[in-house]
Amino acid sequence: MQRELRGQPVAVVPSMTDRTCCIAVSYEARPYGIKTGTNVGEARRRCPQLRLVEGRHENYVRIHHQIIAAVETVLPVEQVCSIDEMACRLSPQHRETGQAVNLAKQVKQAIADQVGIYLRCSIGLAPNRFLAKVASNMQKPDGLVLITREELPRRLYSLALTDFPGIAKNMLRRLESKGVRSTRQLCSLSKQQMIDAWQSVLGEQWWYRLRGED
Repeated sequence: MQRELRGQPVAVVPSMTDRTCCIAVSYEARPYGIKTGTNVGEARRRCPQLRLVEGRHENYVRIHHQIIAAVETVLPVEQVCSIDEMACRLSPQHRETGQAVNLAKQVKQAIADQVGIYLRCSIGLAPNRFLAKVASNMQKPDGLVLITREELPRRLYSLALTDFPGIAKNMLRRLESKGVRSTRQLCSLSKQQMIDAWQSVLGEQWWYRLRGED
């Protein structure tokens, strides 16, 4: 690991040229408006002190497997969603709030001990996988956010519609055309209104997800 890069604005790039795009950026680079997909030349203009690192995919895969192994010393990984995201299902005896939070803390500690203290992770705890992902995005980096069924849906009201996975520009425009401009309005829709908004049964799935159903 390149210790001198810790705490610095860093962008990972496919090659050392200003004509390519950033494929990952550190949290320290984000306040400059640099994100995945930003042109490297533009990123360097926004942040002259930006450090560039050429991607080393074999290292990312190796660390990915180390993280999975560390998590599984605490609880089994149910699904690997991407190179930096995984889902775990708690057994019934571990779903009480205090026990769930304690397990999440153990996962964080296992990653720190077995992979490295420099590796930060955010964990979301919620009644279903969809809301757990939403919760994990609510506090970054190194967050731990719990959403209980009793808090739903009001706990979600402060979020923007685009904070939900699956609502990007096109879906946002469709919702706005239906008069839905806030999460509170989204959660107030009936099942049929959800189906109409998504123009498919996916809308019904969203209705259940937002209420904590699996």
